[in-house]
Amino acid sequence: MASKLRIRPILVTVWIIMVVIASALLAQFSATKGTLILTAAPLALVPILGLHFLRDNEARAGWVAVTLWLGLTYAGSGEPVELAVCAAIFAIGLAGYFRSAWSFPIAWFGHIAWDFAPRTLPAILADLPTACIIFDGIIGLYLIAMARKRWAS
Repeated sequence: MASKLRIRPILVTVWIIMVVIASALLAQFSATKGTLILTAAPLALVPILGLHFLRDNEARAGWVAVTLWLGLTYAGSGEPVELAVCAAIFAIGLAGYFRSAWSFPIAWFGHIAWDFAPRTLPAILADLPTACIIFDGIIGLYLIAMARKRWAS
């Protein structure tokens, strides 16, 4: 029994990493094919279904990782304001784990607002703001439901 208790955190961590990587790779593939808007809703199901079955504290840890990935969406540009927003989204995600699960939907809906800040996007990301309304919105609504029913904090 003790070995099962020690291996579970490792397996869960690997699973969470796989969910984040799958989400990132599928979103990148969708962007390269020009189907971000079309695939936004099904792509939202990857982290939702990938993390839903985990224990409460594990799922919340998973949402910290997925929320960090969300913040990293534009951080690759290296622009200081993008890095600051990434850090803010990650901090809000950490608050979702350590303080209140209500922080998670704040990060996701806040990202929708950030997507519409005036800036020039690379051509491959031209549809990202519209796709994020769908993707982030579905996830934000799911996280509201989890904060209300499952995590109740």
